[in-house]
Amino acid sequence: MKSKIYRLSVISIMALTISSASFILLTGCAKNIKKHMLPPDVYYKKGLFYARQHNYSKSVKNFKALIENYPTYRNAQKAELKLGDAYFLGGKFIEAAGAYMDFIHLHPRSKFIPLAMYYAAMSYYKRKQATGRTASPLRHAKIILEELASKYPYSTYSKKALKYIKIINVDLSKNSFFAGLYYFNASLWKPAAYIFKNVLKRYPGTPVIPETLYYLAVCYRNLNDKKTESYYKNILRKNYPQSKYATMA
Repeated sequence: MKSKIYRLSVISIMALTISSASFILLTGCAKNIKKHMLPPDVYYKKGLFYARQHNYSKSVKNFKALIENYPTYRNAQKAELKLGDAYFLGGKFIEAAGAYMDFIHLHPRSKFIPLAMYYAAMSYYKRKQATGRTASPLRHAKIILEELASKYPYSTYSKKALKYIKIINVDLSKNSFFAGLYYFNASLWKPAAYIFKNVLKRYPGTPVIPETLYYLAVCYRNLNDKKTESYYKNILRKNYPQSKYATMA
């Protein structure tokens, strides 16, 4: 019995010793971590400093450290926007869009929402690809800009948004026209005509419209639909008489 009690005592002492050692080790690690952490003001000022120096990777590093370690800091919201700015100016447009969209979702009532929406859209716009390739970034940009113009019509960023919506529509119209031309060149008249009609519907007033009308007329000529061919020729000649496509028609 005494032997059993003795063994239990030894085990208890060993467990206590291990626990104490673990606590000391963890406490020491925590102290070391805290020792390497800077005050929030320092992170914020360093983030601004490196941004002014165009060292955007270090600016990002400091703003991220501030946001992660001091989420309740008085300038935390500004730091979240500055993080987006640092990514954007550093050419990291995917990360910039993510940072701005995070700000929008976290602070829906902030006075800086129009700014964040505009630069989120610009982050997508900057990722636009050559005509004929994916138009997904442009479509994302347009959706955000349209929402910005609708929700904040009196913001200065809404005026900029309306300007870029027109520019994006030109890019999207070219992209859609290129898709129609692909089917046209393959002599697939019906799908080509379908896409060309979508260009007319979605992007009226864009520079590609006269050419689209011309190719639509040719599609229907090849489909032996003289009535519809004549319809698109007449629109082309009436609305764009100076266009070379009107002469060709």
